[in-house]
Amino acid sequence: MKASEFIGKTVIDQKGQEIGKITDIILKPQECLIDKVIISDGGVLSKKYFTITEKEIEAIGDYVIIKMSKIDAEERIGQEDLESLKNVELNFKKLVGKTVITSNGVELGNVEDLMIQPQECLMENLVVKAKSELGKKIFKIENNEIADIKDYLILKIDFDSIEERII
Repeated sequence: MKASEFIGKTVIDQKGQEIGKITDIILKPQECLIDKVIISDGGVLSKKYFTITEKEIEAIGDYVIIKMSKIDAEERIGQEDLESLKNVELNFKKLVGKTVITSNGVELGNVEDLMIQPQECLMENLVVKAKSELGKKIFKIENNEIADIKDYLILKIDFDSIEERII
């Protein structure tokens, strides 16, 4: 599943009561894991947030069903400050748009999406949109091919390894 499709899903409890919506995911890219899922509740001006882990997810389909009641969720909503959640090392929204560079310094393009298995909290691979000189193509990068992620996403592989993958 694409992370962009997961974000925005409605979250409900096991009795079908709406809790909120998936707002973002906090990532641990070096471990290929989703650390936490951020859920928001409320209107534009009164939005409050809380996080859950994979152990609190019951099922994922058209909706995300969590293993806590609406009452338990309401007790947690607002206990976490959005600013502190944004200050994590990496979340999905910070990842999208990052420039991807090969080990030999060639710019490939930008991160477009992330393939995930949210039920298992796993990151599968990155979807990269190639820059215009390579054509409007996309390709996938596996987690073990990422050297580091800071201002740029640096790969462990060189440009020749990528050319054969461009779809």
